[in-house]
Amino acid sequence: MCTVSWLVDNNAYHVFFNRDEQRSRSMALSPQQFTINNTETLMPIDPDGNGTWISTNEFGLSLCLLNYYQGIKPQGPLISRGLLVKALSAKKTIQEAHQELLQSTLHDYASFSLLAFGYDVHGQFVQQTWQWSGEQLTQIQLNSPFTSSSVEFEQVSTSRLALANRMPMKNVADLARYHQSHQPDKSHLSACMHRTDAKSVSLSHIHVDQQQSLFHYKGASPCSKKPFVTTELAR
Repeated sequence: MCTVSWLVDNNAYHVFFNRDEQRSRSMALSPQQFTINNTETLMPIDPDGNGTWISTNEFGLSLCLLNYYQGIKPQGPLISRGLLVKALSAKKTIQEAHQELLQSTLHDYASFSLLAFGYDVHGQFVQQTWQWSGEQLTQIQLNSPFTSSSVEFEQVSTSRLALANRMPMKNVADLARYHQSHQPDKSHLSACMHRTDAKSVSLSHIHVDQQQSLFHYKGASPCSKKPFVTTELAR
């Protein structure tokens, strides 16, 4: 139950991510800097699994994971998908992340969609998405925005995409308004999601350019007046 959007501006890129979770789930820890395999990274931490759903690193590689509820649930005990994102956050390039995924035992993870944002060897922006169905890993092409939902997925996806088609999505302010929106109403259909059992619990905004990575984080519903906390990582 999440929504992600992105845009490129003069080869800098922005990623916005609404994390939707059960109201009973523990509050995540705000983004902090970690050194993982000699790579400096920024990420929030989910204390229930000790992993993360979104990260960025000193090489300009950013990752975010959404649950793929339409996949097949593997049998047996599962490893938290957040630990996979945490491990991949140390990779320098999308290609390195791809090779690591191919070598991973993904049957230990529930199904997911994993989005990566970064730069190629020529310094040009690249976006790649992998989808793990529970049985097979595939690469898929996506347009912004992209969403997931455990409840009425077709209706939710159609509603959120229709909103993106109606409103401008050309700059950072547009994407921020989209992620804070309650259209068509304050419910499971809106990008800023509200249900009796779950809601959008945080809004992340990653901004990466040739000099730095900035992680702006609001640890509350995107529509709340709680200010963003910004963490900076030099590239």
